[in-house]
Amino acid sequence: MRLCPTSQASARWALRLLLLLTPVLLVASKNVAFEAAKNRENVAAYITDDVNERPLVTFVDLLSSSERFSEFLHTVQRLRMVLPLNRLTNATMFVPTNEAVRRYQREHGYDEAHMAGSVYRGVTDGQAWYHVVRDGAISVQDLARKTMVWESLSLLGGNTDEIHTAPTEHKFGIMLKTQISGSSVMANGVPVLAQNFSCEAGNVYLVDGLLTIPPSILELLQSTVSIDQNHSGSASSAEPSDMGEYSAVERLFAAAGWTDLLDTAGNDNTQSQQDEMHTLWAFSNRAFSSQFSYAERAYLLHGSDFAADDEDFLRDAVDDARLMASRYISRGPTSIARLGMGKHTVQRFGSKTNLTVVVSQGKDGVVAHVDGQPIGQVDVIAHNGLIHGVEQMHRPEDFALSPQKALVGLNATVFARLLKDAGLGDYIDGTQPDRKLTLLVPTNHAMEDAFGYELGDGAADAVAIASAFSQTLGDSGRDLPSLLEAEYTGQEMDSPREMQREWALYHIVDGQYGVKELAQNPLLRTKLAGEWTHGKAQVVKAEVDPADSAVAKHVSFNGADNILLEPVVVGNTTIYLLSSPMPTPPRLVNALIQDLDLSLFVAAMGASSTVDEIQQKAGVTVLAPVVDAFTSLGLVWSYLSLPEDSDARSDLSRLIKAHVLKRPVYSDEIPMHTSDSADSLVVEALNGNKVGLYRTPHGIFADIIQTESSFSTHISHVHSSAAKRLSSMSDDGCLKISQHDILLRTGVAHVLERGLILPSNLEITSAKLLRGMRAHIFVDLLERFNLTYVLEDPRASSEYGEKADALRSSTAEDEDGGDDDHEHIIGYSLLVPSDKSWRENKAYRELVRREHDELILDDDSSDDDGGNPWRNSTTAEIIRFMDRLVRLHIVPVVSNDAHVFAAQGPVDSGNNESRQLPANHLLLADRKSYPTLLEDVTLRAHEFANNRFSIQLEGAPFYQSPGGVPFVSVATVVRSGVARTGAVFELDMMLRLPPAQGSGPGGWKQFAWNAAVWVTGIGMGSGLLGITGFWARHWWTRSDYQSL
Repeated sequence: MRLCPTSQASARWALRLLLLLTPVLLVASKNVAFEAAKNRENVAAYITDDVNERPLVTFVDLLSSSERFSEFLHTVQRLRMVLPLNRLTNATMFVPTNEAVRRYQREHGYDEAHMAGSVYRGVTDGQAWYHVVRDGAISVQDLARKTMVWESLSLLGGNTDEIHTAPTEHKFGIMLKTQISGSSVMANGVPVLAQNFSCEAGNVYLVDGLLTIPPSILELLQSTVSIDQNHSGSASSAEPSDMGEYSAVERLFAAAGWTDLLDTAGNDNTQSQQDEMHTLWAFSNRAFSSQFSYAERAYLLHGSDFAADDEDFLRDAVDDARLMASRYISRGPTSIARLGMGKHTVQRFGSKTNLTVVVSQGKDGVVAHVDGQPIGQVDVIAHNGLIHGVEQMHRPEDFALSPQKALVGLNATVFARLLKDAGLGDYIDGTQPDRKLTLLVPTNHAMEDAFGYELGDGAADAVAIASAFSQTLGDSGRDLPSLLEAEYTGQEMDSPREMQREWALYHIVDGQYGVKELAQNPLLRTKLAGEWTHGKAQVVKAEVDPADSAVAKHVSFNGADNILLEPVVVGNTTIYLLSSPMPTPPRLVNALIQDLDLSLFVAAMGASSTVDEIQQKAGVTVLAPVVDAFTSLGLVWSYLSLPEDSDARSDLSRLIKAHVLKRPVYSDEIPMHTSDSADSLVVEALNGNKVGLYRTPHGIFADIIQTESSFSTHISHVHSSAAKRLSSMSDDGCLKISQHDILLRTGVAHVLERGLILPSNLEITSAKLLRGMRAHIFVDLLERFNLTYVLEDPRASSEYGEKADALRSSTAEDEDGGDDDHEHIIGYSLLVPSDKSWRENKAYRELVRREHDELILDDDSSDDDGGNPWRNSTTAEIIRFMDRLVRLHIVPVVSNDAHVFAAQGPVDSGNNESRQLPANHLLLADRKSYPTLLEDVTLRAHEFANNRFSIQLEGAPFYQSPGGVPFVSVATVVRSGVARTGAVFELDMMLRLPPAQGSGPGGWKQFAWNAAVWVTGIGMGSGLLGITGFWARHWWTRSDYQSL
């Protein structure tokens, strides 16, 4: 049957239409709708794959076959990726939907078409290539079965053409991770949709967003977040928010100079300095801190920065940082998921050795270890590699921290360099690990503040340190050249380099001391020892806060505070970091002048011309008295401080030298007095006497050996600071040390709380006390009336020899029961008015006028020649009166103790201790009577205030106000002093003779004078009474009334 033309035409058009529709019908398409899924096994069921239709050839053919790919295809075309894509085979592509591309462009502000280089609408060619995976055609089952890391075609260094040009070596692409999250499949955190397409080049998965290139390893390390605990050691995504805290590993690689291994030039895939991929086995800060001490961490992380100024230190710091860092970085991206189960080796960066990675199946999932260290967080993808979180670190056996490296880590490189330049590097370089040391190290900042500039290693360093060193010797007012030429300890001052060495040695302590040891032994012997200490080590004094002695931050050394919470311990070396350099011990004057209580001792050294001798004396101990010890001597100090008196200067020199011992004795060397032992450390003083030092539970004491051990106490008992004030004295009269261990360049000083050491060769007599009081008139009167014997010791006079012998022979009888009622004169105490009081005495003035034919008057006196009642008395009467007045002021010291009286002999006979008068015979006591050289006249003392006494005649009434001041004018004691044979008391006014002794001028003229005074007084009184009566009568009768 023939077809009609019309039918034939219709058939032809139908055939043509069929031929045109054939390519469309051959397209393998599929529509998969993801439904709700409950578990991972069901995910694959929601991705359908139509295998009955023949696939297209290339990815470009597939993208061109449907409008749903138009936006991403347009981006690929504009980025000139068509030809490379057409050449790809056996790959997988993740294609974002049109809506996802538009959303990305809106979010990044690229709504309009914009092309800039290799960037189109905010999408780079590297980001576009990141959607293509080179690990073959990934099946739906592989995609939905487990977490996997894939290698994309986005290269770190760009150069995408090399993908298809048979490169000579493999270049890794940026890694991409897919994983199951609930019921969804995620690719780098972007959901994979339910539609799957395929072509001959591979498979295509539709995703709901553009895949972004992850941050670099460095950027991920810089994020501070916690590890996701929901995935049993697997990272949930590549977001930085899932990373742990890894600032330590970042800092380690910076110290090693390998920061470029962790960073990239950006996400634009341009050529960077380091375009290789690496895997970082990142240890956490906690893991790092658990295996390395503070000093080790500081050295590894910051040593290269702190050591920048020293080539040797810098080289060691960088080498050690790289040694440590190379254990935690490998070449290429090593994925735990890609390795699979078993034992694997990966190549370390910067080392010929490999890392060993073991992957096994654990109870809760996959378990991985690198060199035996457990890995907690695995396969965190980064722009330039992968990161695995190491939970625990193993300390490498080939890393050892030396004290020098610890100093570098503590930012004390200036001090370390100073030791090296001074030839003391063996103390810190670790070559002598068995030697126990404690280093007291100032920081670099402290050194710069102290010396004014940052020290280098030139000669100027030594000069700067020498200058600062010299200031501690008390020469801050002198320039350095003159200082270096000055004599010190008998030699020229050390050179600047030697002074630098001394300064450094003073910061090195022999022995290892923790905080508890410092609290028990605060005196530390340093490595500094020289001729100025007789070879003994100089000492550093540590102070530990008793409130919290377990914290090292409460420790200071010579006033320089430690700034570390705990000392750094490196083997047998302990390091304290100081806020300032320690000054070396100063010279004596500089050390003592800082305490005002010791200023008088310093002045006494200058006045006695002993300061230079003592300061230049090597190896001494100074027992420094306080100001009160000198001033309480009263007239003794007045004598010793006489400026132009050669005897006083000599005696003062003896006194000062008695306080300077010939060897340095620190408090921890002084023995303890116990019930079983009473040992003392006996040391000779510069003046020859010996001093014993000992300690008790009540403190440290000094005792004078083979000299008058009680004389200093004896003097203090007599003057105004009486026995009850001498709290520093022990029961046996020793002197208590109130402050110990003041460090000196030539030794040490201790402070005596009260009292003085008065040596046996210091002879204090009453005559010397009168010179100190400047009582010239009283001395003249003693000479005039032949009373100078009161200035001498009556027991040393030969005229008392027979009596002494008789007393010695009768001593045995007295001790057997006989009582010696005889009182013997053993000395004399003097009550001395001032010269002004004598010049105001009218009898004395008349006597002087007659002898010198002139009248001695003070400028403020109102007397005239005719007003002196002694003008009409005879010279014999005046002399008799003055003799009795002087005798009234002399008090014999009497005793019925035969032993005291019989102790006779010359002053230098060596029997001085027995010749010392008992203190109770020289003390003034309240309401106690004292005889005088004036027959039958006694005096009485009244204590009207604390240690304030008045003197008046026995029997005279004493009236005292509530405030303590006497109502009547009586003589009071102003100052006092004690000699070996008696006491001298300075009075503010003269004592008055009793009336019965004739206290005024005599004769008929005196009688007439007295009568005239009485008559005149009676007459004037009668006249006044009459006038008063007349006035009273006139007032009574002034009115009109009359009396009846």
